[in-house]
Amino acid sequence: MTIASTAFMAAPGGYSTTLAVKLDKIDMSQALSAVLKGDRQLLGHIKMGVPAHNVEVNWIEDELNAAYIICSGSSNTTATVTAPAVTASIQRLLRNGTLLQPAGSEVVVQLSATVTKCTLAVIAYGSTTWASWTATKCYIIGMPYTDLTAASNDLSLSRTKRKNFTQIFERAIEITQTRKNMDMEAVVNELQLQTKRRTMEVKRELDIAVIRSYAYASASNTFGGDLERRTMAGILQLIFDPNLDSTNQTDTIIQASAALTVGYINSLCYKIWDQGGLDETSDPIIVVGAKQARNIAAMERDIRRIEQGERQVGYYKNLFMSDMGVEFPIVMDRWFPEDKLLILDRSRTSLRPLAGDAWHLEKMAKTGRTEKWQLSGQYTIEVRNGGDAHGIIYDLS
Repeated sequence: MTIASTAFMAAPGGYSTTLAVKLDKIDMSQALSAVLKGDRQLLGHIKMGVPAHNVEVNWIEDELNAAYIICSGSSNTTATVTAPAVTASIQRLLRNGTLLQPAGSEVVVQLSATVTKCTLAVIAYGSTTWASWTATKCYIIGMPYTDLTAASNDLSLSRTKRKNFTQIFERAIEITQTRKNMDMEAVVNELQLQTKRRTMEVKRELDIAVIRSYAYASASNTFGGDLERRTMAGILQLIFDPNLDSTNQTDTIIQASAALTVGYINSLCYKIWDQGGLDETSDPIIVVGAKQARNIAAMERDIRRIEQGERQVGYYKNLFMSDMGVEFPIVMDRWFPEDKLLILDRSRTSLRPLAGDAWHLEKMAKTGRTEKWQLSGQYTIEVRNGGDAHGIIYDLS
């Protein structure tokens, strides 16, 4: 059922004495029960960004150099770097005299020469010796320098440009002169009432699009905004595929293929932290649908104490404390996929309108005795550091 059906809005109606068709006298509180709720839980947590000035919206992301490399070795004098794999990138991170320490080890080694290729010449440092390991994360714990050495090369990283596309959201409202002037119970102004209803609908559509929308892709699987009916990429796509190259990232993604547990959430928190997210500027939340919200509420239920005489039955949790000390408010959104859990950094997410095209109601040309109005706006979602500061658990049972 829709409250703005053609018969209700455009036909004369309301003259019959039969209760079933006497639409001019209607209890709006009863009619509201047939309207889907305009849930906008996630939208309420997303800040408004600066207006965009083109249908393709670009933003620049700066990044710090890595604090570690991945290398392997079976010798006490050499090691092979596996990540980064490009020699030029290695030279940006390492120089003669750099100290390295493999994760989980007390071994400390020092580079004995200027780095010129992926194989590093190393020497023991102090009383330690080079050990054998495979695909080990080696932290760069020091890059000592001498007074007489010339200034080192610039280590600034090239900026990364990300993008999304604006999408038009629209609803029309038509009211006949007869309907406009009819006396109706509980309805003071029909235009205002229908504007409110259509606004609820279009914001509901925006909420769903912000989460689930997929950017328009051409036959060559290239994402672009050069289409009248263009669509924007939603938050889920911008985290799975931050650069919109049709290749998903895996650094902050977990495929569960099982029920949600505390361990899965904490593992995702660690993956985000390991990529540089959850820093002092972050403002993270957990976003789930009703199914996973119930799973979170039931976590550790068997170890909770209930005082004698307690009159309240049931469990509900709206805050998750990770084992890294970070608190995550839990946001339940009606339109979020039930098989996923999202960690979203609100400080790096914003909703951006096209300049001059935010929500507005505009009167169209009159046709006969019918007034027509158009409610519309053009928006996109910006998610910075999609593959670093945010994360997803998917395929939850």
